[in-house]
Amino acid sequence: SVERTFSRLKEHLNLENLTVMGAKKVKTHLLLSSISLIAARIAAEKIKLQNQTLAA
Repeated sequence: SVERTFSRLKEHLNLENLTVMGAKKVKTHLLLSSISLIAARIAAEKIKLQNQTLAA
């Protein structure tokens, strides 16, 4: 599952081609990208749950 997460970060959040320089900026970019990936996953799960309760 870790490899899938890294793949998503690289492909969908453009972590292969960083445009920032410096360790602190790269770390900040990585953390913000990770937060956005987690937020998208939470939103998808909530939508899935809402659709299940509406269908029932």
